[in-house]
Amino acid sequence: MSRTRLGLLAIPVLGVMTGNAALSLDMYLPAFPAIAADFSVTEAEVQLTMSTFLAGFAVGQLIYGPLSDSFGRKPVILAALAVYGLISAFCALSGSIEHLVWLRGAQGLAGASGSVLGRAVIRDEYEGSALARAMSLLMLVLTAGPMAAPLLGSAVLELWDWRAVFWTLATYAMVWSLLIFALIPETLPRERRLSIRPGAVFGVFLQVLRHRRAMGYVLAVALGFAGMFAYIAATPFIYMKIFGITPQQYALFFAANVAAMALSSLINRRLAGIWSIDRLLSLFLLVLLAAALLLNLSARTGFGGVWGLAVPLFFYVGTLSAIAANGITGTMQSFASGAGTASSVFGVFQFGAGSLAGWAMSLVHDGTPGPMALFILASALLAFAAHRWMARA
Repeated sequence: MSRTRLGLLAIPVLGVMTGNAALSLDMYLPAFPAIAADFSVTEAEVQLTMSTFLAGFAVGQLIYGPLSDSFGRKPVILAALAVYGLISAFCALSGSIEHLVWLRGAQGLAGASGSVLGRAVIRDEYEGSALARAMSLLMLVLTAGPMAAPLLGSAVLELWDWRAVFWTLATYAMVWSLLIFALIPETLPRERRLSIRPGAVFGVFLQVLRHRRAMGYVLAVALGFAGMFAYIAATPFIYMKIFGITPQQYALFFAANVAAMALSSLINRRLAGIWSIDRLLSLFLLVLLAAALLLNLSARTGFGGVWGLAVPLFFYVGTLSAIAANGITGTMQSFASGAGTASSVFGVFQFGAGSLAGWAMSLVHDGTPGPMALFILASALLAFAAHRWMARA
């Protein structure tokens, strides 16, 4: 890692920025019932605010990678953060659930820059096993956002109302713009930049999509995360309506899952360079699948009550950080040129799957944990298959 131009604080700053989606989603999860009550709408309608955010986030992945490959990482990051902060303020001022649904889509479109460009900056600076360790550290820092976000959101709800959550996100955008400006150098020199012509951009996209091994990693991560987004969409109502836990208790359950993600990142960082990324992915995907099977058993039998769901979800969500670090490494190490576009493809699949998961939960939500558990099991099975038959083939 000695050749990097990034300072000691750069990866923590990039990690929080890369976790923009988690912060934007998880901070307002405890406010779901309050939003439904304020606008006099159903739970399914509130869940659509998550689906539109993820849809915007997925579309945004297509934009920022090619832009940064052409104009550099730093100016694109700063411009997108400014727009994200402005839209967050509009979310706080929304007067109906329809307005909030559309604004969340726009917020996701602007917020996608952090996810794409954080990965691209790391790829610009590292290679090989150093890239795997750097990605593990990035994922470790990234977990701070979803760990703190529900706790911060519930604290904001204790003092104010759900609109203050979005004012907080607008403030975050301002602060992080200053940190990026001060601490992150431009990592893509002019001689490595690509043309922004549509034909050239489309050619790089096709190169990534046709790369069987890279797409195996992309699909393994995206499908695993689809299960996590189903959990995010469904558990606020399952935990608080069925089991009667408070928003503060829900935030603690959520934080425990994120702590498990941090632990898996630490384990993965320690083993990177000793084990291959494929061996590590196989291990964590097996844990993912076992947790999904146990979750379905508990959901169908009611065994263990809320803990019968919380324990398997702890292991399912916990493994995703390590799965993502290895999947991103496997994808990005094949594309030194066009790293931003490769990161875009990765993000499109990851958050596109998340958007479909949120939409699916809004359709099949029946007030029980069953649909969520079944969706998570299907996601785990497909993720395992994608890695085994595409990335390892």
